[in-house]
Amino acid sequence: MGRALENKVALVTGAASGIGLEIARRFASEGARVVAVDRADPADIRCDVRSASDVEAAFAEAGPVDVLVNAAGVREIGDVYTLEPAAWEDVIAVNLSGTFYCCQSAARLMRDHGRGGVIVNISSVGGLVGLAHRPAYTAAKHGVVGLTKSLARDLGPAGIRVNAICPGLIRTPLTERYFAEDAFEEGLRTVIPQGRAGVAADVAAAALYLASDEAAYVSGVALTVDGGWLAEKSFAAGAAASAAFLAET
Repeated sequence: MGRALENKVALVTGAASGIGLEIARRFASEGARVVAVDRADPADIRCDVRSASDVEAAFAEAGPVDVLVNAAGVREIGDVYTLEPAAWEDVIAVNLSGTFYCCQSAARLMRDHGRGGVIVNISSVGGLVGLAHRPAYTAAKHGVVGLTKSLARDLGPAGIRVNAICPGLIRTPLTERYFAEDAFEEGLRTVIPQGRAGVAADVAAAALYLASDEAAYVSGVALTVDGGWLAEKSFAAGAAASAAFLAET
């Protein structure tokens, strides 16, 4: 049985670290020629996705692509009362505008080479529910889900599938500081049905499925990869959930 992405060209943004790096590695192991794009090293092409002209130049350098994964992303943690405009604008520019610019450039190439293609956008569970103290991130990731659904309709006639992945808490260099206290991980065992944070490989596996022919009739979905976190949001947790909230009388 051949590898899932044999002879495919896959461009991955945000490929220098975290989820993007793991996706790039997994795709390469499945036979893809991966073009790693990031504004930091290591990257095959240096690109700031906030700039439409930068993105256009990166795709011109990469040439025809079969798969695009938009994994470049940033986030803020801040109070809505004090969030600086620059912080808001940067998160929206990277997470939403950058995703659109890359989708647009990839779609043009995929249409022109006539083979269709696949776009996988990395959103977040914050694209489906509100996350406290992350107004720009939440707004941008909701935008990515909406963009994904719109493009699935618009690009379908050209043979281009567009899907989103909505990861929950994934342990990466971006989130590592959350795990400094044992109490945080103990809390995860209460609120996440699978009892743990995810790892980048969990997201990479989902991206591989959506990019492969196994998902040939899948387009316009927002696939959660969150250990079941969104499946049931309890009003109580831990001992409180097992006592008052779940009491029969």
